[in-house]
Amino acid sequence: MLANFFGKSKPVNFILIIVLFFLYYVLDFIVVQNFEMSLEYFSNFLLTFTMFLALFFLFNFVISKNKLTRDDSYGFLFFVIGLGFLETVVLGYKTVLVYIILFLFFRRMYSLRTLKIVYQKLFDAGLWLGILALISPSYLLYLILLYAAVYLFAKITIRTVLIPILGLITPFILYFTYLFWNDDLATFYQLFDVVFMVDVSFYLTNYYGIFLSIFLVFTAVSVLFRTGGIMSVSNRFKKSWVLLLLHLVIAIVFIVFVDKKNGTELISFLIPTSIIIANWIYTIEKKRFANAILMLFLLLSFAIHFIV
Repeated sequence: MLANFFGKSKPVNFILIIVLFFLYYVLDFIVVQNFEMSLEYFSNFLLTFTMFLALFFLFNFVISKNKLTRDDSYGFLFFVIGLGFLETVVLGYKTVLVYIILFLFFRRMYSLRTLKIVYQKLFDAGLWLGILALISPSYLLYLILLYAAVYLFAKITIRTVLIPILGLITPFILYFTYLFWNDDLATFYQLFDVVFMVDVSFYLTNYYGIFLSIFLVFTAVSVLFRTGGIMSVSNRFKKSWVLLLLHLVIAIVFIVFVDKKNGTELISFLIPTSIIIANWIYTIEKKRFANAILMLFLLLSFAIHFIV
């Protein structure tokens, strides 16, 4: 039943998935926040929820416009279920804003497949990435993904190499100018005082161990079952699939190198995994098996908050 319902892309599916996310929100309020209601908390609750709606719109826009999945709701469903797995769903609005910017970057990067206004897309992608790099230098890892998209969809030339760099340094120039005007260049220089450390102890806890195991296992299965069929067909999605797999690798490296881990960085990991799993689920002929997988994800996304 679930597989048949979410195997189609309809407005009612989008609404029901939003309702599912709201249930995660309420669960977080009850279990994590312990009913500590205040005007400040409630305002943040509404603001963050509204920004999540914008994030969801961008997610669906990216995967539908660039045909990263079939015409179904699986990708969006797995993304929201992944958010439900997080220890704290009610995030700060600043955190959600960062992911909105990240999706704006993905929007321009994946749209290179159409080969329209390529230079503008490259500059915009570099610009969004530059803003993210001001927040955390770890986001510069996604520059590899951008150049991979150029290699797969366009061609490597002097312009396609330099234009993203121009977009990338623009926020740095503006930020430097602002700090120079306010005689606070020390803050700018601190951006380059970065020490990368590999520490995965946070992800070895029971809670995130279960979370990552579930998504990594099903992502690996999806890659195993889908890659052969996709690569054997000569179409444009083959290049998008290669880019998605590289996206997954970079997302894993990104969450490993993030300095201050609190679980919210795993949203970066959920973006490619939800799309990859969605590409496998729709190919399952036995709908009972697909229903069982969907039910497993749904049940665990709620149960994990009580059993761990």
